[in-house]
Amino acid sequence: MKSGEQSHQNPWHNWLCPDIRPNWKIQKRRESDQFVLQELQGNRHIILTSTEASALKYFIGEYQLQQIQAKIHQEFKEEVSPNLVIELIEKIAKAGVLTPPNNNSKPTPPSRDYRLKPEVKWFEHPDGHWILRNREDFTFIQMDDFSKAITSDLGKLSPTQIIEKYDIAIPKFNQHLQLLANQGMLVGTKRQKKPRGKFTPFQLLYYQIPLFNPDSWLTQHIDKLRWIWTRTFAFILCTFITYSTVVGLSQKTEIIAMGQKLWQYYDTSLILPFAILAMVVVSIHELSHAFTLKHYGGIVPEIGLFFMALIPSAYTDTTDAYCLMKRRQRVFVVAAGVLCQITIGAIALWLWNLSAADTWLHTGSYLLMTAALFTVAINLNPLSKFDGYYLAVALSGINNLRDRSFKFYTNLLTAKPIPEKLSVQVWLALYAPFSFAYLLFVFGFLLFRIIDWSLMNLFFWTLTLITIWAIYFYSPRTPMTATNNNATTNNSRPLSPAKEPPNPRLLPDTLLTSAVEVGYLKYLRFWLKLGLITSILIACGFIPTSFEVGGRVELETREGAREIIRVPRVAVVKEITVKPGDYVQPGQIVAKLSSLELDREIATVEEQLNQAHQALAAAKTEQIRAQAQLLEVTGVAAATEAKAKREKDRASALITGKLPPEIQVLETQAQRLQAQIPEIEDKLQRYQDLSQQGAISRERKDNVESELKDIQSALAAKNQEIESAKQQQRDRATDLQNETSSQQTTIDASRMIAQAETQMTAQQNAIATIEKRLKQLQTQQESLTLRSTKAGIILTNDLDLRRNQELKPGEDLLLEIADLTELTATVEIKQEDLEYVEIDKPVTFRPLQAKLRPYKATVKRILPKIQNDPNQLNRVALVQIIVNNSDGKLNPGASGYAKIWSEQIFLYQRLGRELMRLVPLERFMWGE
Repeated sequence: MKSGEQSHQNPWHNWLCPDIRPNWKIQKRRESDQFVLQELQGNRHIILTSTEASALKYFIGEYQLQQIQAKIHQEFKEEVSPNLVIELIEKIAKAGVLTPPNNNSKPTPPSRDYRLKPEVKWFEHPDGHWILRNREDFTFIQMDDFSKAITSDLGKLSPTQIIEKYDIAIPKFNQHLQLLANQGMLVGTKRQKKPRGKFTPFQLLYYQIPLFNPDSWLTQHIDKLRWIWTRTFAFILCTFITYSTVVGLSQKTEIIAMGQKLWQYYDTSLILPFAILAMVVVSIHELSHAFTLKHYGGIVPEIGLFFMALIPSAYTDTTDAYCLMKRRQRVFVVAAGVLCQITIGAIALWLWNLSAADTWLHTGSYLLMTAALFTVAINLNPLSKFDGYYLAVALSGINNLRDRSFKFYTNLLTAKPIPEKLSVQVWLALYAPFSFAYLLFVFGFLLFRIIDWSLMNLFFWTLTLITIWAIYFYSPRTPMTATNNNATTNNSRPLSPAKEPPNPRLLPDTLLTSAVEVGYLKYLRFWLKLGLITSILIACGFIPTSFEVGGRVELETREGAREIIRVPRVAVVKEITVKPGDYVQPGQIVAKLSSLELDREIATVEEQLNQAHQALAAAKTEQIRAQAQLLEVTGVAAATEAKAKREKDRASALITGKLPPEIQVLETQAQRLQAQIPEIEDKLQRYQDLSQQGAISRERKDNVESELKDIQSALAAKNQEIESAKQQQRDRATDLQNETSSQQTTIDASRMIAQAETQMTAQQNAIATIEKRLKQLQTQQESLTLRSTKAGIILTNDLDLRRNQELKPGEDLLLEIADLTELTATVEIKQEDLEYVEIDKPVTFRPLQAKLRPYKATVKRILPKIQNDPNQLNRVALVQIIVNNSDGKLNPGASGYAKIWSEQIFLYQRLGRELMRLVPLERFMWGE
């Protein structure tokens, strides 16, 4: 009997054989010609013949039972049983591979009810296509008019009538049914979830976790918020955002300065609050998408978390926006999140302007503003599937923009027809290169940073893990996670409102190889893969790499760039003017001390100095008095001596006849009197004669006689006065001579001055001694004001606890200052690696707090001694390196990894050296 006749006698020959690939796979046994149907996620397996294996290759959800029987008959000719496929279905049904309905102990085809579910609804898109939405499973399919007509006739016409009516190939029709079934569009079907494949490291870049269905909650609260979508509110919001934008641009300098100030003061401690605020902004952003879609009558079936490069965020499934007929509504659904972020940023801008500086509200509002603007900048990127991409899709009306643009270039490069309009081709041609360059840059950058860090820090273990993963991933005997090319997911991309509905694919009917050929090809493919992996590994062995040695180190301050400040004497800390982490300049005051003993001694010396100054002042006064007395005595003595000389000269003049003027006056007067006597005597003689003659009266004679006597008496008095004046002159000369000799003998002013000067010299010496001591004490007191002699950072903690504490010299450490522009570390290098280390060799230091950021360093010194490491396991040499810390981010005590660059070698040479480190081959090659 021919297979064609058998198909008419068995009504279930039209049964569409299901796709078993998601859960089962066929493998050929190496030691025999048998095949095995192996369960992917389990240990069940079924032994198959080569013909059965060939038949199962067609169980992909596209062929009916009779079609598979005909293909097997054509392939193996008369060797095939006409009931091979029926017997095969019975065989695998017993093993639980499939469970068709029972009919007389034979498997029956599934239900022929190809009707669409009642929940499935058509939406005519104004861009010329149809959207088929499954409200129950929330799946979407985009179709053209031809596919829509075929789908609409399901349940109205039989599959055979539909095939004849539309003149399509059976495999293409079956594929169309399979797509509808996978999306849960047909009665009795459920959406097929995409099975997981094997783990790849790229899965860590993006994965999402659904949380709950928010649609009922959104429906409950949407009426309270419908005023948001009114024109009045839209006008107010646009005015507010425009004005805020103008204000923000005018304050650009202040905003940038504030950011630099916060980063300089808080450094990396800002990352956590910034990330939390960004998550809050993104969460409100997603609610904006959801409420906007709900306002226009859409469905929001899911809200969840997603992680991009392990960074958490949120997503909302707004795929139902594709069912909105107005492009303006679809644009609003996408743009709602961006408008919400911009509004949050504007509100935060005004809070920042209105709040007082140095308050939590001021700092928090600034972080909120930057978080909103930062997420907006990322979200508006049209080259990644964020809001910017879906906004471009909504504005252009080109769904599946990225996939269609890549497919456009694929068809263009393979000379296949391009089923796109000319206007659409322009957009596709422009978008694909930029999108590809962006993806290449982003993933290339991430891959480069990860590989660079892994090779620098965990080279051997990274290579080991990659090798193990490659063996696991490409091993043909390891079960692979089932995949379903027709199944799609309804989750949106990160920070995006929706995904694009799939287009139905009507693939041409292609011939499949036999099971034997497939088994042989699979066997050959295994060895080709193994050879390819081996070739790649060999080629990778010749990749030039930098050979480095080193290990974990701890940073220390550099010699000559650090200072320990101690107290010069026993003192009490009165004030500390710096804080831990402050930068100080040379000469800057860092602390003030006080010493009670020193204060008392200074007070005593100052009192002694005051007394010495008083004694000196008294001596100076005495000296001045003696000097004045000396001047006075000297003047008097000089005057007396001059007077005595004059008097002596006068006395001598008396002897020689030289009379002084006063005696000369007396002599002159006496001479005049003497001259008058003869004249009066003559006159008296005449009067006597006349009186005797009686010529005159006796009275007149008596008057003349009396006048004569008066003149003679006056002359005698003058002579006596002259003699008295001469005697007085002689006596005065004698007295002055005697007076001068007495002063010179009784007044010794010089002696008084000498005594005063002696006292002054003694007091000045005493003052100099006391002042010297006082200066020493004051210097000691000034030394209690501690100053930095170097520029550097204060490293000592708990300085506030040092206040009012008594410290002793040479014992107690007050604080430590160090210049941190360069730090040093000691690297332990194994003895066998010492030959790769040289002075001034470049070193890469990566701190634990920033492993992806390398710091440049150089080898400064290799200590000339080999010693045991702390664990007493290896002989090591100590190598001192200098780390450049110009940005000031590294601190003493920080640990990290230092790698000393040695030379450029091939990868296989480096692996050999790593192997030599791990395995002591010298014990086996050269003996103990």
